[in-house]
Amino acid sequence: MLIFYFCLFICFLYTILITLFIIGWKRISIFVPANVEVTNMSISVVVVCKNEEEHLVRLLSCLAQQSYQSFELILVNDHSSDDTFKIMNNTASAFSNVKIINSTGYGKKQAIKEAVLSANEHLIVTTDADCLPSFHWLESIVSFYKKYPSELIICPVRLTYSESLFSKLQSLEFTSLVASGAAASGAGMPILCNAANLVFTKKAWLMSQDDLQMEEQSGDDIFLLQSIKKRGGVIRFLKSESAFVTTEQANSVGDFYKQRQRWAAKSPAYTDWQLIFTACIVFSISLLTVVLLGFSLYNPIYWKVLIAVFSVKFLADATFMFTVRAFFQLQYVLWYAFMLSVFYPFYIVFVSFTALLFKPKSWK
Repeated sequence: MLIFYFCLFICFLYTILITLFIIGWKRISIFVPANVEVTNMSISVVVVCKNEEEHLVRLLSCLAQQSYQSFELILVNDHSSDDTFKIMNNTASAFSNVKIINSTGYGKKQAIKEAVLSANEHLIVTTDADCLPSFHWLESIVSFYKKYPSELIICPVRLTYSESLFSKLQSLEFTSLVASGAAASGAGMPILCNAANLVFTKKAWLMSQDDLQMEEQSGDDIFLLQSIKKRGGVIRFLKSESAFVTTEQANSVGDFYKQRQRWAAKSPAYTDWQLIFTACIVFSISLLTVVLLGFSLYNPIYWKVLIAVFSVKFLADATFMFTVRAFFQLQYVLWYAFMLSVFYPFYIVFVSFTALLFKPKSWK
């Protein structure tokens, strides 16, 4: 009987959590960049690269064609063993204000630190070498910041798309993370962001330096958010189609697993109770699903409980994904949400345990 009450409790908490996300998402208004004079505001765009010769040229081409050109570009080479540094130097002439740095430290956090300390501008935008920003990306960011001054602005990210099942499921899973982070900020409880498209003030970063867990290989974005949130800084989500960047999907299940393992490995260093609570609820309902499946093999009564728990989670997830589908341009949400719900509990439990047991030693 105790397990039935426990299942009911976890399902209740999960439903409340997703309901908060739905409310938070609806609270955020679509931002339409105004035709205001923004050319008097310069920003620093930071790109940290490690073996990115395949992607860097495309990103630099996009940056050179941005509708807003009043920015300082800072490229940081994190000990690449390919032609990344050569490409940086060869394309520097396309920009009027560019800095190229060979990182003296190791890892993405150290590289970002060197970039931020060298930045001349007040507002810093980070993205990754494998990202492609929209034409009005920087223009929308500057316009938003001018209207809504913030210490941290979470911007939208989406994955490249292909017709394979793995691609579609990966895209939906990634969108659920990005949308959850956005919705949580709308609910007044920011918990997630992505350095692939992140904006913050240099002052805010300097104030947070001691909270960035530099010993962790990843998490430069989450730990910055936690620090700014802890001291009551203003954090907003930029809900605008023109603010998107598109990033590459993992090419294989192995690459996908390694990426998610890196993300999960930093979770023991989290200090924000709302993020910890959210992670615990998501992990608990996933673990509960796996355990109930095991119990069902020995006692058929647990099949009913398993179906009930699965149905609650699926309906909550599907409702949330339907809420955000228009902004993220999702298709066939119900079918792929169902398929993802079948695999997700096993994936999340496996990644969580292996990330803690076999902690990744590098960020790429």
